[in-house]
Order: sequence, then structure tokens, then C-alpha cells
Amino acid sequence: MQENEIVLKVSHLSKKIKKSPIIKDVSFELKRGEILGLLGPNGSGKTTILKMLVGLIKPTSGTILIEDIYLHKEFEKAITNVGAIIENPVMYDYLSGYDNLVHFFRMTDRFSYERIDEIIDLLRMDDYVSDKVYTYSLGMRQRLGLAQALLHKPSILLLDEPTNGLDPEGIKSLRETLRKLAVEEEVSIIISSHILAEIELICDSVLVMDDGICIERGLLSDLQNGKSTKHIYSFKVINVDNLQSLLQNEYYSDKIQYHSSGFSLELDVQEVAKLNKLLVEAEIDVIGIERTGSPLEELFLHKLRGEES
Repeated sequence: MQENEIVLKVSHLSKKIKKSPIIKDVSFELKRGEILGLLGPNGSGKTTILKMLVGLIKPTSGTILIEDIYLHKEFEKAITNVGAIIENPVMYDYLSGYDNLVHFFRMTDRFSYERIDEIIDLLRMDDYVSDKVYTYSLGMRQRLGLAQALLHKPSILLLDEPTNGLDPEGIKSLRETLRKLAVEEEVSIIISSHILAEIELICDSVLVMDDGICIERGLLSDLQNGKSTKHIYSFKVINVDNLQSLLQNEYYSDKIQYHSSGFSLELDVQEVAKLNKLLVEAEIDVIGIERTGSPLEELFLHKLRGEES
């Protein structure tokens, strides 16, 4: 693999429906093994972009280059490099998961039982792949859909709101699986989502959409290290008898949010250390300090409001 090798290049992509602009001059690149978070509120154009990437919708203008192949010129050749779950994947409920995989894989020219076994092992589906699909939980169905999308060894995987309906354990399992695919299989992944916390945990970079326009694109590490250094910190304490009088002497009272187990306050890192020392010296036992919210959420809200971070 070449370092920073580009597997997907989207250039000046636009889409109009009945003369109304839905996507407006969007350009971005995706590197091999990169996980890109496609963020934006409902109606921002995320799903429309994914549908154009797999040919379900034709762009009004712009180009999509997949593995150096133009999608509009050599569609079949380009699309063999893409796996996708954009809407609920088609499954036959009264077939087993295994038989579903055999059925759909036979539609390609790459069929092999060895690849099916490889995917079952990769996604840890051994315990239930022989069961009828109608017995599957939502998480199991989603994993079967992911297996179906990966059978033909795509280099790019597109997922639209993949954590919808999953419980915390299912979300954690999916997160681990996608990271494994990116690192071990060098699959490049685009995840469309409005759940910022999940994007922050898994993605290398983000593209923020609003009203069909890309308003931010960059590495997550760079975007998280913006100009704003103050964040909301929640302090959990045990003995709170003289807490309010102590804090009001040091901080503006309207900036402090009290709760049953302590208080929250906007601070930078140095101020957190200083306040913790003050509490300890006042013999107030601090049993926890937690930063609430996330850097990505703050960035996202700033950008959507047109503010500077």
C-alpha cells in the first residue's frame, strides 16, 4: 500500500432535483484505510451523496473517481470496488444467514465458499449464521448486511446511519469491527451519521455537511485542537457543606451549575487543576472530574451556527 493512497476522489459534485439544489459543489478525497465521518443534520445531503457514490442517483454535475476509474464512464468496473449499506439490506427471512450470503455472493463473478467462511470469522458470526434470519436481532441483521457488503472484497465501504437501533453493546461491537476492517483489511470507510459521539470514537476525519454544502473537512485530530480551550467540566464531590460559598468567592456564581453530586463549570485545563487544588485544600473531597460534551460536538455546533471556534 502506498502511503496516503487515494481510493476515492469526488470533484465538484452537485445535484439538483426539479431545479432545486440538493448538493452544491462538494469535493473531497478518501485515503486507503481511512474512516471518514459524513456529518450533518437531517436533510443536509449526506444520504444523497452516498447514493451518488453507488450510482443510485446520477449527479447533475461533477465527477466520482473510484480506484482511478470514473464512475460515469465505467460504472460496472468502478462499482465492484464498493460495498454499501445505504438502506435496509435485502434479506430472505426464512433462509439462514449463511444461505443468504451464498445466494447474494453467487450474483457476482467472485464466488467462493472460502471467502464466505473468511467473512463469517472476521465478523464473528459463527454462533448464529446457520439460524434463520427471522430469528435475528437488529444487531445480528446489521452484521449480516455488513457481511453481504464485504463478500466481494471492496476497497470502499459506505454505511448510512449504521448505529440506528443498536444497543450500546451492538454499537461497541460495530465500532471494533469497522476499525479492524480499516486497519487489517485496509478498507476505506465512509460513515454517514448524526451521532457525534460515535463518529468521534471511530473516525480519522470528518466532512461536515449543511444544506448541501461542505462546511468543514479535515482530520479529526486537527479539528479537535481548535482555538477554543475552554470546556464544561463536571466535578463530583462528597462533602458539599461549604461548597457554594467557596466557589462564589472565586468564580462568577451565574457560571456555576450545581447538581446533586457537585457542580459543573466552564474551564480550561490549567483552571481545572487550580480548582481541584482549591477544593482539596478546603477539605472538600473530589471523587471525580469529567469533561462533558465533546470537541467534535462543539465544532459541529459552531460551524452550523456560522460561528468561529
